[in-house]
Amino acid sequence: MTEQPPKGEGEAPADAPKEGDAPAATPAHRGPPIVIAEEILNERGETTALLLAKTVGADAVESGGRDDIPWVRVEADRLHDVAERCRDDADLRMHMLHCELAVDWVERIQMIYALYSVANHRRVVLRVDLPADKPEVATVSDLWIAAGWYERETHDLFGVEFPGNPDMSPLLLYEGFEGHPGLKSYPLNDYEEW
Repeated sequence: MTEQPPKGEGEAPADAPKEGDAPAATPAHRGPPIVIAEEILNERGETTALLLAKTVGADAVESGGRDDIPWVRVEADRLHDVAERCRDDADLRMHMLHCELAVDWVERIQMIYALYSVANHRRVVLRVDLPADKPEVATVSDLWIAAGWYERETHDLFGVEFPGNPDMSPLLLYEGFEGHPGLKSYPLNDYEEW
């Protein structure tokens, strides 16, 4: 084995790029490979999906699911009616709004309503796509009181309007805050500390 002479101070390591070399491309993803989960319902999920399909009927635009949670996408103008049917249907009994959230897909805002039946321990998800330039969907706060807070939060962060909600005062942001920081287009890099 031959001994290498010590490197002088300020000398670049042997594997360092030389002047004129193209910069090394950074990897798109570091870490374990990304695996997209398949939408496969288990037996319980299939049973719940059949109940959901019966309740939603022709209002379903698209459907799917994973494990024991089926989902269905409906048009925005049909959401309130579909949500009410899910709540009141004797088989589904979705008496709890577990969560309501928004996802910014840039070209659209998707509202997601996670419903839960305390009586029969079943979960379903309702999805609604809204145009990014004017996101608006009727409130469901008259069906589930918790929706009032979720809708105020969603309005603060994503600018979604919920006609029929009696209290749309800011929940997270102060009155007069400009913009919607949940949107991908919100300029977080313009933050200045004062």
